[in-house]
Amino acid sequence: MSERSAAAVPRTVTDPLGGDRDVVMLRLDDGLGHTGWGEASPLAGYSPDDLDGARRALDHWAAGWAGGGGDGLDSLLDTPSARCAADVALLDLRARQLGVPLHALLLDMATPLRPVERVAVCALVSLPGVERPGAPAAPTDLPHEVADRVREGFKVIKFKIGGGPEFPRQLDQLRAVRAEFPQLEMRLDANGSWTPGEARERLGELEAAIQPELVEQPVGAAELLTFDDSPVPLAADESLRLPGSVAAVTRRACMAVVLKPMVLGGPRACLSLSRIAHANGARAIVSHTFGGPVAHAASCELALALAATDPIGPPLAAGLAGHEDLEQRSGPWIEPKRIRGHGVEVSR
Repeated sequence: MSERSAAAVPRTVTDPLGGDRDVVMLRLDDGLGHTGWGEASPLAGYSPDDLDGARRALDHWAAGWAGGGGDGLDSLLDTPSARCAADVALLDLRARQLGVPLHALLLDMATPLRPVERVAVCALVSLPGVERPGAPAAPTDLPHEVADRVREGFKVIKFKIGGGPEFPRQLDQLRAVRAEFPQLEMRLDANGSWTPGEARERLGELEAAIQPELVEQPVGAAELLTFDDSPVPLAADESLRLPGSVAAVTRRACMAVVLKPMVLGGPRACLSLSRIAHANGARAIVSHTFGGPVAHAASCELALALAATDPIGPPLAAGLAGHEDLEQRSGPWIEPKRIRGHGVEVSR
């Protein structure tokens, strides 16, 4: 009988914006002809860990797994991107052994409330004056960029928004977009860049100007835990790294949580957090950290699983634009497909 093996392999992959991205790929072989792949791709300037730390952690974990150790992920708690890579690789391997898509395994751990539905994808656009890790460069012609996304079939667009002296100009541009596309669902993401006082004022202006679907992380991670009385629906992102934060924010102003497996420790950790959000009447949105195809495909599979478990209704659009050539991607949609695992075939 062949022995199982594992290896953490540095690779350069293509990110959702078409650029090169250094990652660590985790390969798990069961010795019976099945291989599972995971990916660690922490985003510099955003993720709580880094690529070097992820590789060291995965080297140690892979050696233990190959030597007959269990599938436990607790040793990777301090390196969430490594934990995500191991979690995805284990799920991918098991799904390939069973001949099923990865989301089917996740649904075995949850309580499906409806058939797996296709999930809309939210496009991403940066407003002029916003420069953040991984985010796309702001277009020179914002109305033209939005029109292109609408023609492609996107019904939801998230705009990266800033503050300071650029905010009035950004607000004017958003008004122009709303006037031209009155049916477009518009999300905003401030990435925690506003003070609570600024947030209350700007959220009021945004509600009056464009009636956004939601605003992500208007204030800092800890500040959002006690933020209240927002005139627009809010979503939590960076705050979710804090212990107990999902329950705290969804009991107050947040109607949604933005789940990024690479930051939160993998699909199964995100599935657990979604249960807490759902229990408080909040929604879950799956997003990414601009990683490679393996991480992106696994996030698509998570989005499909959450679409079947959301007790409130049809899923909110996922923040998973990019990597359009994935099996699950069909234009501005993620759709369940007859694949094994996450569906990405990685060369050795």
